[in-house]
Amino acid sequence: MTRTARVNTMMRYINNRQFFTIAELMAQFHVSRSTAIRDLNSIQELGMPLTATVGREGGYAVMQNQLLPAVQFNSEELKALFVSFLATLNTQLPYLQNRNTLTEKLLAIASQTQQDDLLTLQELLVFSHTNRANTKLTELTDHAPAMLKTILNACLANRQLKLQLAESTTITVWIRHVFSRQDAWYLDAWDLTNQRLQEIAVTAVQKIIPVSQEHTLDPATITAAIKAATPEPNVVINLKGSALQQFRQHPHPTAPLQFLDSFQQTAKLECYLDPTDDQKMLAFVRWFLYLGRDATWVTAPRALYLATQDEVFHQMSALSIPLYKNPEEDARQEALTSNADEEGSDSNEK
Repeated sequence: MTRTARVNTMMRYINNRQFFTIAELMAQFHVSRSTAIRDLNSIQELGMPLTATVGREGGYAVMQNQLLPAVQFNSEELKALFVSFLATLNTQLPYLQNRNTLTEKLLAIASQTQQDDLLTLQELLVFSHTNRANTKLTELTDHAPAMLKTILNACLANRQLKLQLAESTTITVWIRHVFSRQDAWYLDAWDLTNQRLQEIAVTAVQKIIPVSQEHTLDPATITAAIKAATPEPNVVINLKGSALQQFRQHPHPTAPLQFLDSFQQTAKLECYLDPTDDQKMLAFVRWFLYLGRDATWVTAPRALYLATQDEVFHQMSALSIPLYKNPEEDARQEALTSNADEEGSDSNEK
């Protein structure tokens, strides 16, 4: 009997008795004392509340009227949940240990046939972040920044935080969004002191301190301040076809797409870029070029046009062959020239 099957059977055994002992479990399931205790711990983690009494006649009992309602999944629901965990592989999501525990619980409540199906799905499905040589649920690259979970848990209580970025740098912010871009996590934060939006890398945060309740501002006041300080969009891009597919793979965090037709075949992106921020301008240019020829400018600052031309020229100048050279076309032109010379020579002789 596998451990999962034994735990499931043990849960039914315990549920049918008001009182039981470790010795009874050892005899019933032919396991050692340590194995029986380990199985009991797993059963309690699955939601069965047990009470223990000490002494020579001591044992365990199920708390009456305290048993959590059983959650039943059919085979297709189990597959959907399991595949969802597979799809998040190596995406550096927070609560990694909890996701692993949930996966173990899914396998624990599954029958042997269902377990076989889930493990087969794990071997079959390979997502973009999955290492084909190792399709296990967890790899080292799956770990998110250590501070990410701390920040998220703090935001659930109060989204206004004091962030220590360096030994002498502490800012008070309201966290608007926490987002991931190119395998790195960032905070979209409103600086409450300087009244401006800031993008802060999670790895740059060394310490967080929640703002006391008496100093907490009304979220509506903060939202109004952000709206008043947000400039009008100065960049508009139209997207279609392959550009939409590229966008879905790597969306830009500045603004959502606005679809222009009911079938979502064309869309536009409106956002604001500070023309004086060279770093953000270059990052936007490289992202725009990644979208491909199905992304076209509608309007943009002159500085963004110049930055795009400069980036393209830099990439093309790095080529080791002359620009626009086509060996086949050159050979054809050379043959035509040679033939024309021969014909001219024949005419002169005549």
